[in-house]
Amino acid sequence: MRLPAIASLVMSPVHCLFGLHIVRRGLIFIDLAVAQMAALGMAVALSRGLEVESTEAYQISIIFALGGALLISLTRFRLGRVPHEAMIGIIFVVGSALSILFLDNSPHGPEELKNLLDGSILLVSTDHVKQTAIIYGIILAVLIVLWKPITRITENQNGAGNLKSLIFDFLFYALLGFVVASSVRIAGMLVVFTWLVMPAASVFFWVERMGVAIAIALPLSFIGSLTGLYLSWKLDWPTGAGMVVAMTGIVALFYLSKVIAGTIMPIRTNQEESTKN
Repeated sequence: MRLPAIASLVMSPVHCLFGLHIVRRGLIFIDLAVAQMAALGMAVALSRGLEVESTEAYQISIIFALGGALLISLTRFRLGRVPHEAMIGIIFVVGSALSILFLDNSPHGPEELKNLLDGSILLVSTDHVKQTAIIYGIILAVLIVLWKPITRITENQNGAGNLKSLIFDFLFYALLGFVVASSVRIAGMLVVFTWLVMPAASVFFWVERMGVAIAIALPLSFIGSLTGLYLSWKLDWPTGAGMVVAMTGIVALFYLSKVIAGTIMPIRTNQEESTKN
């Protein structure tokens, strides 16, 4: 389990940083849509007889992920009463349907579709880990450079309608496309969604400031990943499903604690007011 654990520790924090923006913007379908477009590219590559680990398949997956990022950026403007989330959902559904159609013509279509969902992180090699670490290191460096303007857009969605914001949005989603295309073939769509959304959702139950959210969400992504790997080893679970279940437990813990705290505090406030009266 050493290499899968290292791969998880390399991949999860970068996803977590992107996820903080995604959850804060309230556009949860974005990561699924980009991941599905990357998966569609992989499905096209597999239907052409290419291997999952081949450079050509990875390049096709990147191209489709970037295409999805461009579509999401171009459809960000609200037209009439149709919200951006609806357009993102359409991109996701179309990508899913096309993936099924391409893999339906493949001799191992159902198995390949399952691998796209659940991944094969247990089979990750040292070379994969090194390559992923280099790619993610470059993406992380670029994300740090763009962090302030991207954060301004995230915090002020109402003022995000100009050309400059559109460009930064595309850069953000393009970086997300590179991340997702690199991780879907290793970890699968379910784990990618988990890394992107669940640590951020857990933190934002309690905090507002992005800096504080980063400090808490990153350790949570580590804990959830390693716990999921341990559960899959101990209970002989599918690895992707085990990681999703472990991270879901963390979300449930943060959610329930917030609900309990929100219930107790109003009771105490009412008691204090009654005492004063």
